[in-house]
Formats: sequence, structure tokens, C-alpha cells
Amino acid sequence: MVSRIGLASGYGVPAAAIEKAFHEYGVNYFYVSPMLNLSNMVEATRNLSASHRDELCIVLARPYLGGFGGLRLESFVERWLKKLKLDWVDLLLQDLRPPLSQRLTDRVDRLRDNGKVRFVGMSSHKRPLFGRVASGEAKAPADFFHVRYNAVHTGAEHDVFPHLPREDRPGIVIFTATCWRKLLKPKLMPAGHHPLTAADCYRFVLSHPDVNVCVTGPSTAAQMEDNLKVLNAGPLNDEDMDRVRRIGKHIYGKE
Repeated sequence: MVSRIGLASGYGVPAAAIEKAFHEYGVNYFYVSPMLNLSNMVEATRNLSASHRDELCIVLARPYLGGFGGLRLESFVERWLKKLKLDWVDLLLQDLRPPLSQRLTDRVDRLRDNGKVRFVGMSSHKRPLFGRVASGEAKAPADFFHVRYNAVHTGAEHDVFPHLPREDRPGIVIFTATCWRKLLKPKLMPAGHHPLTAADCYRFVLSHPDVNVCVTGPSTAAQMEDNLKVLNAGPLNDEDMDRVRRIGKHIYGKE
């Protein structure tokens, strides 16, 4: 079972805090991106994998490199498996942009057949592409979607969530829940409103019934402790939901 809060690498949280999140809160979704500072996440996943590999969900994100030219997908995965001291990754995340290529499916199939990757996910800056893949209109290997969704940018409620099939639907993982911290800044608030907390932002995301995981990127152990409290907080009530949406709409109007 995958935890509802996932941890992203690269924002400074110590390796010991990452390991504590697993042992004390049951957080097991770890997002590894070569675009970020990885030293703490690499240390934590190595330590945890030694005794708890089957309990972890380790996500390897491959940056967009202009389709599938240049760096080969297989080489990328092999290099990072070696760096992380793993035999496989649970999820391989690829940033996709049209036009989609059959080479993607072929390369992913090879990685799966060789036991290097268990599941594959897609992210994209072209949000309608998620709906096309979910409905079957576009073909891409995608066991899960990595989607931007927050109180400012709610387009997934129209372009993604309504298109998900009822059976065998992809898992939904959300990033940028705080809208790059805009929702936390007092100067961006409408008159008479206090800024949201990070926990408010994560609860907003996790209140949506189609969302499975929300990714957080704390920079300190204290931030992580605060963020993980949402695991026991439950969904927002109607009053809080209205407040969060009102603030998000206000910020969106200023962008």
C-alpha cells in the first residue's frame, strides 16, 4: 500500500527525517529526480532499502530531453539503479509531450521484461493529454499520472479527473500543492484572509476523491513533521474548502 503523502528529494530535508517519516508515519513514496539535489534522498533510500525494500515505493523521474532522442531510457535507468543501489524501481516517471512515439512503449516494455521497472507513469505540461490517454484516445504506457493540481490551478478537475475510467484507472499523484508557495504568502492574500498553511494545501488536494498521493517537498525536519500531520487530519470541511478555493481563485486572477 502506498502512503497518501509522498516525499520529493532536493529541498534540503535531512536523510534522518526521511527515514523517520517511513518508520513513524508509514510514508513510503519517495520521489527521486536527477533535476534536484539528491544527496539526502539517495542516502535515505539506500538505508531503508537494505531492510525494507518491499515496503517502499521508489519513483525515478526522467527529465524531458526532447522526445526519446539523446540519452537512452535504458541507460538512464541502469545508471540510477546503480547510484541508488537498487535492483529495480517501483515507478518510472516520464515527462511526455505530443507527438507520442511507439519507441516509448517498446523501451518501457524492455525495462519491465528485464525486471528493472515495475510500473510507469506520465507527467506532462500539456494537461489535456492526460484526459486523452485516460480515455484511450491517445496511447501511452501509464499506470499512474503525475499531475499539477492546487487551489490556484484547478484545471485537472476538468481536463483529467472526469476522464478517468472507473475500472483499471491510473493512480493519481499530485505535485505543486502549494503552487510554488504562493498560497503561503501573506502579500498575495485577498483582503481579510490569512495565508494558507502547507497542511491546508495538502488537505485540499487529498480531499479530492480521485487523488491517491500528494507529494511534499519539505526543507527541514520541522516542516516535514508539520506536513505529515495531514495524514490524520482528514478532508477539509465545507467552510475551509470554500476559503481555500476563494484564496486560490484570487491568486489565479493576479497571475
